[in-house]
Amino acid sequence: MVYTAGMQITVFGASGKVGSLVVEEALRRGYTVVAFVHSHDLFSPSGKLIMQKGDVYKPDDVARALRGSDAVVSCLSSWGASKRTVLGRAMQNILPAMVEQRITRLVSLTGIGIREKRGVLYRLALSLLSPLPVGQVFRDAERHVALLRASNRDWTVVCSPVMNNLGSSDYRLSLHMGSPLTTVSRGGVAAALLDQIDATDYLRQTPTIHRK
Repeated sequence: MVYTAGMQITVFGASGKVGSLVVEEALRRGYTVVAFVHSHDLFSPSGKLIMQKGDVYKPDDVARALRGSDAVVSCLSSWGASKRTVLGRAMQNILPAMVEQRITRLVSLTGIGIREKRGVLYRLALSLLSPLPVGQVFRDAERHVALLRASNRDWTVVCSPVMNNLGSSDYRLSLHMGSPLTTVSRGGVAAALLDQIDATDYLRQTPTIHRK
């Protein structure tokens, strides 16, 4: 299936720093956008923008946000959340709703460092970080990827280092993680998430985004 301009996508985490850029860029590209927000609305009225307030922990809210959509973009994060389980719990609700509504394509955002094969040092680092907020966020990210891997959906998870609003939005994707000390522009991340809707190079993979 080709996800051309004019189709409808649902963006979870639409009011976040990256999610709001995804919504704005998707509208510029001609998509109809369902912007799923928890509480506040950042957007100006648009004929192709559908605001959907809800809670990703509630299956009915998630299912309602997916009605009529052809693809899903998740910009959710557990950073700053009272419960650092947002990504995992969201995928528990998003994936069954996608199956029910016959939506196949999902592109999700998370931090760098997700690995399918865990070495000794990797497992040790996870163990040491587990009690800390960063460790809880990382485990949540891993859980959401595990749920995607166990699904039969066409997913891609874009892994991002620290993001800022500096420099060019040009980017490249790679299966090599690179240095955790690098940064990338939020505009580039938003573009990458949308570009992956119609790309096939990284189906069911977790590429890292880098500055070009």
